[in-house]
Amino acid sequence: MKNKDAWRLILNPEGLPIDVLAYPSALAEGRIAGKYMLSQETLPNTVVIQGFRKKGLVLGAESEVDRQAAQDLDMDLVKMPRAGRGGPKPVGTLDYSELLKNASRKFKEYKSDREDPAVLLYTSGTTGKPKGVTLTHKNFIAQVSMVDEIMPMYQEDRIVIVLPLYHVYALANGLVCGLSNGCSLSLIPQYSPMKLFSNVGDVNATVLIAVPSMYMHILQLARGKNREIPKSLRLCVSGGAPLPRSVINEFMKVFQTQIAEGYGLTETTSAVSLNKTGSLYKAGSIGPASPSVSMKVIDDEGNELPDNQEGEIVIKGDMVTRGYWQNEEATAEVLKDGWLRTGDLGYRDEDGCFFITDRKKDLIIRSGFNISPREVEEVIMMHPMVEEAAVVAVPDKRERETVKAFVVLKEGAELSSKDLIAFCSENLADYKIPRIVEFVEMLPKSATGKVLRRELRDTNGKDDRLIEKEDARA
Repeated sequence: MKNKDAWRLILNPEGLPIDVLAYPSALAEGRIAGKYMLSQETLPNTVVIQGFRKKGLVLGAESEVDRQAAQDLDMDLVKMPRAGRGGPKPVGTLDYSELLKNASRKFKEYKSDREDPAVLLYTSGTTGKPKGVTLTHKNFIAQVSMVDEIMPMYQEDRIVIVLPLYHVYALANGLVCGLSNGCSLSLIPQYSPMKLFSNVGDVNATVLIAVPSMYMHILQLARGKNREIPKSLRLCVSGGAPLPRSVINEFMKVFQTQIAEGYGLTETTSAVSLNKTGSLYKAGSIGPASPSVSMKVIDDEGNELPDNQEGEIVIKGDMVTRGYWQNEEATAEVLKDGWLRTGDLGYRDEDGCFFITDRKKDLIIRSGFNISPREVEEVIMMHPMVEEAAVVAVPDKRERETVKAFVVLKEGAELSSKDLIAFCSENLADYKIPRIVEFVEMLPKSATGKVLRRELRDTNGKDDRLIEKEDARA
């Protein structure tokens, strides 16, 4: 059967065993798989549905969607019932247990083309609207081949996947690479430091794929007295943000393992470089370009720069996306002559190792997740007391990036930081909520009226109305 236009949209963001079957099954049937964390927005801006062409959405019982927008876009909506196993089912759907019970052992896979879309992953951008990154079968094949060269996984490996599978890091380097090498997978549906620490010991994990904050958390647990330290890990991979050298050294000593820091984007099907501990390790570097990956540093005109000169890092290779789903304008902005503009500023040293110095884009990265300042600002601006707002990334108490909002109130208005954060909590996913709010008289702007975010980041002032909410999970 030909299913090029068929869809299987996996809405549940939690890591569940069914994902291990659902993703590969969708691809084997020639479908496009997708997984997206729906935020807690009550706003009529569910742009994800705009990426479909006269298809339908199967919504979870707790999901909310703008039905008028769906009707305007000629979309069909079906909502899952709240009832249990014996309850009614949406028309045209199958119960998973019934599907397994009645399934035939005979199977004929659909012959997909390498250039066919395999997975859509939605990521925030500078526009504030999610863009569907189209990852093809070729992209994943290239990523698996590259990982096999620089970080081989073996059939006897037991990989702990604690990051959600709507994140390319866990999907590509955890699920896909793990399954392709016949590894055992251990999924943790809801992260907590103790769950992760215990899981590593319970399953005798050999590979851990996580973000810096998670390594810090379980290292802190390991420092506790009378706690047995699991020693089964042979390799740990960290990504999403830099991991302090002191944490790397202590973690390696306590858990008797190695840590490799990876760099990649959703648009590159995850990692394209790796900075591995050992004789070639360079503190602060993202490592050299991996095999089959081309990386260089260019100026604003697109000219390649010599070593040790800062510019924008660009990437080319079979793991680079072919573009954003039904968004030619956004695709043209980042893909030029096959080179992906990462938006990251940095340089390459004389040994071929790359270093990131800043971001050309205004994205905030918290615990490996991209946050669009504009998206947060638009929510803040909905508050009736707010005149203007600007959002930037600032370091928190642990030197990780967190969201800070600079807010100008309307004349005569009074509003507390606590109340504004509560307002944001009703309309944003948890990791996007500002942890710090500072009220100011005015925002710094250029002659053309553009907010100067760099000045806000450099100032990072504090006053009596400052409030910070620590997020123990991030």
